[in-house]
Amino acid sequence: MLRKSVLAFIVALGCEVVAAQILEVGTLAGRYRGLPSALSSDVSVFRGVAFAAPPVGSLRWRPPEPAITFSDIRLAEHSGPACWQARNSDNSVYARGNLNRSEDCLTLNVFTAAADESARLPVMVWFHGGSNTTGHGGAQIFDGSNLAARGAVVVTANYRLGPLGFLAHPLLTAESENASSGNYGLLDQIAALRWVQENIERFGGDTERVTIFGQSAGGEDVCLLMASPLTAGLIHRAIGQSPSRGCVRLRLSLEEGTDSAHARGIKFLEAMGLKGSSPATLAALRKLSPQEIITTVMSDGNPNGPIVDGWVLPEAPANLFARGEYNHVPVMTGGLADEYFGLQEGAAEILEADLDAYLTRIFGPSGLSLKSDYQDLIDQSPISAQKTIAGDIGFIRTARDWAQLLSSNDDAAYVYYFSRPVPVFRLYVPARPDLKGDGGARSLGAYHSGELVYTFDNLNFIGIGWESDDQMLSQIVADYWFNFARSGNPNGPGLPNWPAYDSTSNMVQILDTEVRSAVHPRSGYMARIDALAALRL
Repeated sequence: MLRKSVLAFIVALGCEVVAAQILEVGTLAGRYRGLPSALSSDVSVFRGVAFAAPPVGSLRWRPPEPAITFSDIRLAEHSGPACWQARNSDNSVYARGNLNRSEDCLTLNVFTAAADESARLPVMVWFHGGSNTTGHGGAQIFDGSNLAARGAVVVTANYRLGPLGFLAHPLLTAESENASSGNYGLLDQIAALRWVQENIERFGGDTERVTIFGQSAGGEDVCLLMASPLTAGLIHRAIGQSPSRGCVRLRLSLEEGTDSAHARGIKFLEAMGLKGSSPATLAALRKLSPQEIITTVMSDGNPNGPIVDGWVLPEAPANLFARGEYNHVPVMTGGLADEYFGLQEGAAEILEADLDAYLTRIFGPSGLSLKSDYQDLIDQSPISAQKTIAGDIGFIRTARDWAQLLSSNDDAAYVYYFSRPVPVFRLYVPARPDLKGDGGARSLGAYHSGELVYTFDNLNFIGIGWESDDQMLSQIVADYWFNFARSGNPNGPGLPNWPAYDSTSNMVQILDTEVRSAVHPRSGYMARIDALAALRL
């Protein structure tokens, strides 16, 4: 920030200034030429850098291979295509437009504030959300320029999605030298982290200060990567924003139970007309178009997310965390007050009897006792009550549970609760932000993904309806995130103090118009949910 101020002063005097920056880098695969960031004069941007070979043909459903070498100098001007995914509705907060999609998608983008290779700046590696079925690292909301300008190297990466990223099948497991299948998307993320270790110093990054951060499915993936033995030495801090429940509750494995990952994979192939257990079945599978694969839909759920495969994840992550068998690094995690008000934005109103059925399905008949905690909200709107309960059970409680597991092992964890209502807009289509024609009214509260633009400090070119309080909060949030990447502690000069999490005090950082520490606002609700969950065991 000081460099920016000095540059602005010199420019005001009428001098021509060219900020010192890295604009050409030789990676192990070849040389790339970057460009100055349009958002920050002292940040260089390299887009579309390959970190692995295209996972096509015989490499489909295999661990990623090293990037293909080349001899020319490539202009790193455009982000690579998104990994294959279905197109979603334009009438959604989460609309992504008509993305350029390809299986040749294992690329990343680098935003560096380093003036030269010796800078050794902290590195922040971002894994996007989207249920592990949608999204891409090149979305404009994830432009890392403003975050990098604080003195970091920011990396945003793609990874394989949906069945192309998470299909497990006995034939795939049999051909694997690790007797594993299914976690190809996680393996892509690990390959990106290996690429960072091998190349990021050339961009001015510090290989001993690598922070992984992600949101929703990306937050879950960050949690699982922390639990994986394959990331030993690759990560030094972790930030999980609204981590999905699999972070600490993932149990789906290759073989166990009638609904095993292998069983799902067999059903998925059958849905595409492929049966049998011969190599010819795999050969036929690898000849299908990616569109045929991602448009196949099973009524009981596609193979679309991480599993306990015995290799990437040797056991259920909750067991690994409980026993202390994980990468012991500092963690920041948290959730938003109104997560499901965005995820279930179009849900119609329900009857109280429908809410009763929902609670009974999750907790059994004793689940109805939970209604007393939410009665005021139920009286106003049963669907709003259900959304709030779903958020408490899911993202809010998952973040809390993860922090409790870490603090029980004397590892530093910092928990936040984001409660600032956010303008409603198309997060990933900046050219068409106004979703409802209301200028970005805050009708969904602090909804799922609403904090992303604050994280990257991009309010000046993403979204609509921002106010001065949002600008203030964005500066604080991005400063916390950067400080954590730099030192493992979010605190710094001029910032409200953020205490490390302790399960006895249950203090968290409230991210709102007033940023402060307080007892978790959902503590009482989660305590009763904990009791009901214990009865179901």
